[in-house]
Amino acid sequence: MVTVEIPPHMEAYKNARLKEGLSSLVSIDPCIYDEIKDLWNKGVITHGSCCGHNKFESMVNVQDDQSDLMLSMGYELNHPDPTRIDTFKLKSA
Repeated sequence: MVTVEIPPHMEAYKNARLKEGLSSLVSIDPCIYDEIKDLWNKGVITHGSCCGHNKFESMVNVQDDQSDLMLSMGYELNHPDPTRIDTFKLKSA
């Protein structure tokens, strides 16, 4: 795992975590870290990700209001429930 500070554009998420007694650090699977960092650089707010560990498809959860942005960047939804518009397949894993 790569452990990093939550980026500045995700301050509200960071504060919510701190309020719950969680850390301001998040751990990301190394094989998807560059892609998550790229999403952050584009302003995407992520709420969790996983490379799939060779058992499942890789995924990232984003803020609901950013689903159109993810779709415009060529990401595909990755959740069996069609009402879930916040979970996307990653391209790098």
